[in-house]
Amino acid sequence: MLTALPLISWFSIGIAFYLGFEEGHSALNIRRACLDASIVWALLLTIYTEALSVLHRIESWTVAGLWVMTAIAATFIGLNRARKRGLLNHVRPLRLSRFDLFSFVSVAVIVMATGLIAFKAPPNTFDSMTYHMARVAHWMQNRSVEFYPTHISRQLYMNPWAEFAIMHLQILGGADRFANFVQWFSMVGSIVGVSLIARELGAGKGGQVLAIVVAATIPMGIVQASSTQNDWVVTFWLVCFVYYVILLRARATWAYSLAAGCSLGLAILTKPTAYLYALPFLVWMAISWLKRPTSRLVYFASLIAILIVVINLGHYARNARLYGSPFGPGRESKEYKYTNDAYGMAPLISNVARNVGLHLGTPIESVNTAEEGLIRLLHKLLGIGINDPSTTWGGTEFHILPPSNDEDTAGNPVHLLLIVACGVFLLVSKPVRGFRIPGGYAISLLCAAFLFAFVLKWQPWHSRLHLALFVLWAPFIATVFSNLHKQEIAKIVAMLLLLAALPAVIENRSRPLIKRRSIFSTGRFEQYFASAPAIKQAYMGGADFLHRLNCSQAGLVLGGNDWEYPLWVLLQTNKTGPIRIEHVNVTNISKVIEYRGDFRPCAIVSVGSKESKEVVFRNETYSTQWSLKPVSVFVRR
Repeated sequence: MLTALPLISWFSIGIAFYLGFEEGHSALNIRRACLDASIVWALLLTIYTEALSVLHRIESWTVAGLWVMTAIAATFIGLNRARKRGLLNHVRPLRLSRFDLFSFVSVAVIVMATGLIAFKAPPNTFDSMTYHMARVAHWMQNRSVEFYPTHISRQLYMNPWAEFAIMHLQILGGADRFANFVQWFSMVGSIVGVSLIARELGAGKGGQVLAIVVAATIPMGIVQASSTQNDWVVTFWLVCFVYYVILLRARATWAYSLAAGCSLGLAILTKPTAYLYALPFLVWMAISWLKRPTSRLVYFASLIAILIVVINLGHYARNARLYGSPFGPGRESKEYKYTNDAYGMAPLISNVARNVGLHLGTPIESVNTAEEGLIRLLHKLLGIGINDPSTTWGGTEFHILPPSNDEDTAGNPVHLLLIVACGVFLLVSKPVRGFRIPGGYAISLLCAAFLFAFVLKWQPWHSRLHLALFVLWAPFIATVFSNLHKQEIAKIVAMLLLLAALPAVIENRSRPLIKRRSIFSTGRFEQYFASAPAIKQAYMGGADFLHRLNCSQAGLVLGGNDWEYPLWVLLQTNKTGPIRIEHVNVTNISKVIEYRGDFRPCAIVSVGSKESKEVVFRNETYSTQWSLKPVSVFVRR
């Protein structure tokens, strides 16, 4: 199967890296090879995508050919190293205690369960339907990642690396069956990475296993691992970046600088929150370098900066051409701006309190009411409204909600409690002799959280953006608990986390393993509409009407938050061949972009717009022939 080619390439690159390490700790080398191979693989994917895009040759045969050549080249390097060093000399058994082995196996069960969901369920979350998967469909149709006219501007300016990876899997697989695996593999990579960070912070084998447990049981992480969101993806690149920052603090080398720069470049190319989360760690690294000779370190710092720019150059250029800024417009519309309009101590405390509040929900309504009351009281003391529009996403209100397994709103209350508990334990309990508290690491994470709250307006969906922070706290939590005199505490923490993770694993709101509408009892087409079943009939009926027209070109008129991707899935099943789909009558800035080739739609599909009897496009009139809210189909007269 062609879909396996990227995985085979990654594995070949990983073997080559593994055989290049000096003999020693084989478990350490395997984990290091996983991170290094992922970075190189992702860089190659970025280069391939951007190069093929310029040539308008993003097609199955070109993508497959490049990954075949990559696998061959990596295999050749690996075989050459194997002849020189010997593969078997590197392999050593990993010895774990019974409890650590139990914890490791339990995490493997969580990972396999989320992998099963990722395979069985289609992409079906709100952002996937509006822009994550829709932009992939446009790129594949256009054979390029260049911008195109669209009613949903997020399809253009949002950072694209996760969707680059999805596109390669979708092109090679011919469908979206493996689209969710980009997030899933990123979860697995992050779990590997946090164990390495824990090791560098001073955790032993048990502590490293505990770090894996903490990271793998984050509720938001579990429900996202089987989706096409991008929070696990940016988390993985940030984990890689932080790991190499820690190594750079101890010993600055060109290899570590390359790895750190590439990791951060890929994180930024995935999601702009990487700027905020990475900055404190860069400062932490810079402070550690102040006592060393600066001439060589300047070169390392310059290399990191250059790599960040080069990796993001294609996306920066596309944004600059359309929006006049490499970072895009900074807002979805005039009403919806991402960054705060007010700065100062009161807005900062307000945003910190409300972001923490997203993880305070309990099943007990009276407790939630009391917590919300305290946060409202705090705002009164600050003299700022709890839903102040200068620090709050338009049209939203702050409330503490009960726990959910929704990948947009799931909170992480137990993990938040553990972060607080670490501080308490460090104050009242003595760690094992010789253990040095990784204070700089913790301060960097706290600064990242405060920077996030300082810059971005509060949104009720911020919990998913916090995933990277919670994952990066995992090594710290594990290191602290595993170095306490009472080791039983660490075991109790691991057991509680594993038990608390079960609801998120089996009762994912959009992709449940059990219940009446589970992924095993519901058809794949129906699952696309799991988050909005009321619109399924309209989408399917509109697509069926277009099929009966034998229409080869269709226009789209959408609102900024209307679902687009289900139309691609339904329309591309046309037996007469694929239907070209383009947005028409676009009113935002992307309307200046020209359509490639001749485009004259025989029908226009309108979703969610005001009722109308006709639509005019390029001086041609289209009249309503089929309608079922919120979908209408207009046919050319």
